[in-house]
Parts: sequence; C-alpha cells; structure tokens
Amino acid sequence: MTFPIPFFYSDAGTLQSVPADGEFSVGVLETMRARHGAIPLLPGHLARLARSASPDPGVLQRIEAAALLIAKRTADWAEGARIRLRYGVLYGETVWDFSVVPLEGNSPWQHGVSLSLCETRVTPQASLSPFPLEAAGQSMEARQGLAHKFASGCKLLQRDVYTRAERELDEKAAGPRPGLFHEGLLLDDQGRVIEGLRSNLLVWRDGRWSTPSLRNCGVRGVMLGWLAARVEISEDDLLISDLEQAEELAVCNAVRGVVPVVQMTLGSLTEERLRTLYPGSATTAMRTLVASDLH
Repeated sequence: MTFPIPFFYSDAGTLQSVPADGEFSVGVLETMRARHGAIPLLPGHLARLARSASPDPGVLQRIEAAALLIAKRTADWAEGARIRLRYGVLYGETVWDFSVVPLEGNSPWQHGVSLSLCETRVTPQASLSPFPLEAAGQSMEARQGLAHKFASGCKLLQRDVYTRAERELDEKAAGPRPGLFHEGLLLDDQGRVIEGLRSNLLVWRDGRWSTPSLRNCGVRGVMLGWLAARVEISEDDLLISDLEQAEELAVCNAVRGVVPVVQMTLGSLTEERLRTLYPGSATTAMRTLVASDLH
C-alpha cells in the first residue's frame, strides 16, 4: 500500500509549499478532519470562518469547493486526513490555503489525555478576530447591539499565548503516564477554567455535562458546538475546584473527537497535585455519539 503524501492547496491549485504562519500579518485558522471522502464538520468550520474573518461570499464558496475536493482526494487514506485551513493577510494581500497530512495509524490521543495546569493565562485578545465585523456587510442596525466590532472565540494564526503555555508542559515535574497525550489547561486572569491548548473541556458532575464559559475569552470549538447541539451542555464559570470534584473529564476537538482525561496535574511547578480519573458511562456515550455520526 502506498503511504499517503501530504500536500498543499490554494485558489491556484496544488502547491509545492506554503509560507510559514509567522509570515502572515493577521489570520485565522480552521483545523478539520476528512475521512472516507467527507469532512463531517465542514459546515461548522465554514460558519466559524465566516464569523471570524467575514470573507467575501464568493471566496467562501471557493474555499468550500476546495475542501470538498481535498476530501475526495484523500478518500482512500486509511486513517483520514488532518486539514489545516488558513485565511489571512500575507504581504498585504488576503489569501487562503490548505495543508493536508495523513492522520496516524496509532493516534497519540488514543489512550487518553494527561491534563496539566499551565501558569500562562489566556487573554481575550488570544481569540479575538483581527478582521472587523463591518467587513461582513452587516447593516448598522445589526452592529449596534454588538459589544465590540470584532468577533470573539476565534482560532487565530497568531498563537503566542498558546505557544508559551505549551513550553511549560516540558517543565512539569509530574509528566504524563506513557502513552497519554500531554494537554495543557488554561485559566483566565481571574482564575477561571477556560480551555485546553488544543481542545475544549467537558466536565461531568451531578449527572450533567458542563463546559467552561467562553463569553470573555477562549476558542469556541467546532466540535464543542456540534456536541452542544445534540447533548445538553451548560456553559458555566468553572474553577479548579470544579475539576477536582468532577466525576468524569474529557476534552474535545474537531480532529480527535471526544477524548477522556485520565490524569490531571494541578498546582504550581514546585507543588503539583496529581489525580487519576477513569472514563465512565457519560464519556463513553459521548464518544459513541461522535463515532456513530461523524466517522
């Protein structure tokens, strides 16, 4: 069997390479999964892109057509493809491109996540679109009710906060058990739980699911939105104590689905507290929903 070869794609067709993220002055990012010739969460990604960057409708249609073409082109990739869509300003010109790579046969997330608290705090600016909403062609009446003129909850190309937090994971005294994916946990400057470095958080307690409130900061994930449309998930102000009292914890994103948290490290670098968790029936039901509807 021929191993799938990564490739790049844009409005100009297949490319040999694409510029680094740092070459964009501003931009937003969508990371999605294709499998069996389809991108199940594509509508959600396109909706977030439209909200985050307000591309011209014709441009959005070309991006959608390119995504569908990429899905067909990777239909025979055994584990599917990880697709990274960038939309932003490069050397003064607005451009978009895709990077497409095969997913691993053995996912680094397959045995669960080790969640470690990062000291870096996430800020509202880390997920605030650089593209003003006025570019969307909205009426003045529609804009008057907005708290600000930029969309929040976006996934940006400029990820300095997340990069700093990721560096902390290598410094943790209590590393993850072998075979677990090491994910960082981010709080805001008020000490409220917000998100993971690459995921949103799901907390099972007292017979219900909740997720951290993203009204002030944090990336509003496409997978989280898909789940919330099918399962009752309240959006609450959560603290570290809420995670410590949770019966089950999971993280979710558009590429990996729902993944149980099986180890959690809290506290400071010098005084870490380690907790072991076990996936229960609530997490299993959520994973079954994703597997049946999206794979």
